[in-house]
Amino acid sequence: MPLMFTGFFALAQQSTHVLQPNFLGNKSYTEIYTLDLFSEDSTFVQVQFTFTNLGVESRNAACKALVLHESKKPWKVNEKFTEKQWKYADTPNPVISIGSNEISALGDKTVLRSVVGGGRIDVTLFAAVAPRKPPDIDYPATASGALYGYELLTPWSRAQATLVLPGRPPLKLSGFGNLDRARSVGTSRDICRGWVTFRGCKEPCFFLLDLRLPPQKNAPATGWAWRTGDQKPLPMRGIEVKNESSVIDGNEISRPMVIAGDRSFTITGTQPLYRYSFVDELGMFTGSLVKMVIGKPITTYYQATAQFADGTPSVPGILELMSIE
Repeated sequence: MPLMFTGFFALAQQSTHVLQPNFLGNKSYTEIYTLDLFSEDSTFVQVQFTFTNLGVESRNAACKALVLHESKKPWKVNEKFTEKQWKYADTPNPVISIGSNEISALGDKTVLRSVVGGGRIDVTLFAAVAPRKPPDIDYPATASGALYGYELLTPWSRAQATLVLPGRPPLKLSGFGNLDRARSVGTSRDICRGWVTFRGCKEPCFFLLDLRLPPQKNAPATGWAWRTGDQKPLPMRGIEVKNESSVIDGNEISRPMVIAGDRSFTITGTQPLYRYSFVDELGMFTGSLVKMVIGKPITTYYQATAQFADGTPSVPGILELMSIE
């Protein structure tokens, strides 16, 4: 792994239980493992393992896979599983399995296999699972019991992947990626009014940004950024998140922008690639009931570019915006 992707993560020792879900016994508990990969040809792969007590039964699981590229149709599958269909083991290596999907900590590598929707995704991150908490993301418990916790399990590192998707020829990818985990008690709108994430890389440069917009109206975004040369993620405050309108060929176009308070960087979204709402998947009746209780989180993925005031080359990537209706 190149030196620029090491830092304080390289010193961490892999411990036991590093991938084990940790249910808190709360009916509103949810835990999500997310692996993201951004390849040299700008293909974006995101696989999520979700464990939750929400629903009729407790300790349910799901696996969602998403593949995006500006010139190809998005591919997305979300499959649900019962408590009996997932398991965790520490030996011979930490591994968490949901049906035929699994994440394994294999010494200096982290490996994911996803077999859903008639497709298969295999990803190898060339870095060990070494949990670390970035600054300014965890959300302290409130009087209502709502809380949010986040950690990077595998840092931004070199990655390889093989995709075999229905109706498409097999595809081999090289790029960079990471694995993280989020835990929450409460509904999305208890914790935030929105979320902003950017993942981008153009070797030898990378830039990651993760921001929470607190539930209080107009409260400033807080979170962290990690850029080439930084030894670890750094806290971010005073970030402006807005939509900018412009007229192109007589048509008004709105594009999202994320601007650092000191104007050290600007992220500009261009082409929207995919819009996702799990509430829509529930159907009109169930979806309406769920929306009344938790709101309607909507996530939109944009092709985007990060630009820097110090003259560093711009970094292409994916801007992920979540808002709650």
